[in-house]
Amino acid sequence: MDRRIRGVIITAFIAQGLAIGSTLAVFSLFVRPVAETFGASTLEVSVGISLITLSLAACGVPIGIWLDRGTPKFVMFTGCLVMTTAILLASLAQSLAALALVCVLAGIGIPMLGPLTTAAVVGKVTREERGRALGFANLGIPTFGIAFALSAGFAMEVWGWRPTLQIFAGLIFLLGFPAIALGIPRNLNDSSNSQSTGSDSAEVWTPKRLLASRDFRLIALILGIGMGTTTGWVAHVAPFLADLGASTRYCGGVLGAMQGAMMVGTLVLGTMADRTSSVMILLGVFGVQVLCFVALFSANGLGIATAALLVAGIATGGLLPVMSHLFAEEFGSDNVGRSMGLANVTILPFGFGLPMLAGWLRDTTGSYSSTILVCLLLLVFGTAAVAALSLLRKGSTRVILPNQ
Repeated sequence: MDRRIRGVIITAFIAQGLAIGSTLAVFSLFVRPVAETFGASTLEVSVGISLITLSLAACGVPIGIWLDRGTPKFVMFTGCLVMTTAILLASLAQSLAALALVCVLAGIGIPMLGPLTTAAVVGKVTREERGRALGFANLGIPTFGIAFALSAGFAMEVWGWRPTLQIFAGLIFLLGFPAIALGIPRNLNDSSNSQSTGSDSAEVWTPKRLLASRDFRLIALILGIGMGTTTGWVAHVAPFLADLGASTRYCGGVLGAMQGAMMVGTLVLGTMADRTSSVMILLGVFGVQVLCFVALFSANGLGIATAALLVAGIATGGLLPVMSHLFAEEFGSDNVGRSMGLANVTILPFGFGLPMLAGWLRDTTGSYSSTILVCLLLLVFGTAAVAALSLLRKGSTRVILPNQ
């Protein structure tokens, strides 16, 4: 990798770390404080993460096409501005309705700055070591997730949730804009070496052609279940631990430790994707998550619950780099933006519905046992989808099915 490619990877590391670390990674820490501020139920506050997911999924298609056809640098600048504005407005919101609108805005900014952009820009400049590069770039999520979770747990106890969000907005502005300005070239194709050219970028996959592909539909379903379940559950980890007797600072520590576990999975599994079948890695990821949710369902104390969450974090950390590698492998690096953007729509039914369902179940049953069971069943179904994809790929004489 030359200097300019390393610059792209480092910028992607910072950008998506800011986008995810300041929102999805720490949302659960804000559930109880926000509910107390506005006298709301867990369900009402949980609508926020559902709206983020709704907006993120709905905007994935146009943003993905914009990334493939336009200038990724401008897309990232726009995302940085949107994220800074959204989090600053959230700190000033005086009603749940205002917070809801801000969550929609944040959902628009996340894919511009976060994983969708990372998959597109890194996919354009790498080929031979794409999995390793995506692994390093995706390390930004757990790295910044640790920093945001630990600092939020402390800051919220000392200053409250509003000043904490203002600090987050300042960090996004001060770190994001300089990183994008210095690390992302105007034309990514000019910044790449021979790694970025080749047959994997030759074909054009339109949305219609993607939807006609059995492989795409299965991969999209796998992405939707994997990311949707993760997003929905992580949004309630802190309240779940609080129900077991954990303090706010302990919850922040566990969320930070989960991000650390994700770092291991991101780097190790992302690197493995260059040498091992992405589908086989995904089968392992879903299998480990199933076992972890079985442990959570039967857990009666903080120790077992914390251990299960950390092991699940390792598996979750590998999901994005391996999925990004699979999209580039199947549909070509020049189509990563539109293929992942279209696939993001499948996150919607899981990521939108699960947080609210979890909140409602907590309010009505007094525990998260039913939510854990729902997540477990979804992950079992996701494992079956990965197995089906593996069988389809083995039965095909090409990486891309002939009828596509």
